[in-house]
Amino acid sequence: MDMENTNAQEYLIQAGGLMGLQKYQEALAILEKAETEDRFNMDVYLSKGIAYANLEDFEKARTEFEKALKIDKKEGIVYFHLGNIEMLQGHKAKGFEYYNNAMAYGYDDAQLFFSLGLMHEEDGEDDLALRNYTKAILKDPRRADIRINKARLLIKNNHYPEALQTLDELRLSNPDVFEAYHLKFFVLLELNKLEEAEQVIREAISLFPQDTGFALDKASLLIAKQEYDKALAYISGIEHTMEVDPEVLHSIEMTKARVYVSMQDVNKTIDALEKAKGIYASMEPAVFDDEAAYLLMNCYVSAENYEKVIECAQDLKKAESEEEAYYALAAYYYEPLALKHLGRREESQKLFKESVSHYRSLSLADPGNIDTYTFRIMSLRELGDYAKALELADYLIMVKEDVSEFHILRAAVLTDLGRDDEAKEENNIAQSLGGILTNLPDFKL
Repeated sequence: MDMENTNAQEYLIQAGGLMGLQKYQEALAILEKAETEDRFNMDVYLSKGIAYANLEDFEKARTEFEKALKIDKKEGIVYFHLGNIEMLQGHKAKGFEYYNNAMAYGYDDAQLFFSLGLMHEEDGEDDLALRNYTKAILKDPRRADIRINKARLLIKNNHYPEALQTLDELRLSNPDVFEAYHLKFFVLLELNKLEEAEQVIREAISLFPQDTGFALDKASLLIAKQEYDKALAYISGIEHTMEVDPEVLHSIEMTKARVYVSMQDVNKTIDALEKAKGIYASMEPAVFDDEAAYLLMNCYVSAENYEKVIECAQDLKKAESEEEAYYALAAYYYEPLALKHLGRREESQKLFKESVSHYRSLSLADPGNIDTYTFRIMSLRELGDYAKALELADYLIMVKEDVSEFHILRAAVLTDLGRDDEAKEENNIAQSLGGILTNLPDFKL
């Protein structure tokens, strides 16, 4: 190795150390020296591109990666990083193209498949996402984050046996990972395997005795066992004996709300949710708790406090964002419903018409969002447009006939139309699928 190459290699090592400390600007200064020493060293341009990418200067990063390709146009890792740049800028088609080029030139690092999995998951292509997560795990079995993503996606799609297997593998490869225990506990609770869930949470608490997350999981177990007084006493113990911050205090109040909703105590549920909402509002900076506001709106409907329903609905609509659109979705139905109950019929009808248009726009933009159809059907019923409501209810059942709520909804529309025998049949189907109606909100872990 000649002196120039030796100097360049030393600069590359120094720059790598600085980048490991996230000192990217300083690393670039060293890499400029490396480039002066060896202008045909592909690693110099690759490292510069990575540094610029971490500084979010994507145009300069792209320029450096393209310089690297001029030296070796068959270097797969460069295409991988170019793909990352495109993905970060929202250019998915170009990003996938670069990723495919990376694979074509032999680059098969776990991160490539993980990135592909993340992109497919974001696009709602869960099967492809799972396939790529599996490939990534095969390439690097010790990457806990990959197994966690795979397990979460399996849980989302109700593939519980596969999720449990993935989590058991995670616990074997990374026994100190919080999520391995928490997610397994969640799945076992969903499957009503309470003894196994208790064993998992006992083991988790022995490993992490001061972790409030596992303590709250134990409270969830007590709720599932319908031991509500024990659950409340245990939650109180967390509050007074463990180190808590506003996030933990918020979780404590939300867990109390779950106890009270299980006890069918609307007033205490409301009290706990108001406290949770207040904790977020008092943070610096203040945070709007859309989940608590949504659950409160449902509780106030049950309590027939329609002024408060309107207040919650309007707050949710003001705070609506693309990330948390689900919570605001219900607000467009419940606000006019509350106005109707307050005798403000003209305002109610006007707002229901606006809601129908809103839900229709959302369903056109995202046909897979079934909630937009259900709220639209309920709004159409309030407007007396039963024919359109039935048409949409029929569509929902064609899309997914094993969802009890869709049959309950169709039965309600048939009742509106005076077709009682058909409505009874639909309700029987809903009951066979385990469908029930409740006036209290549904709490999930």
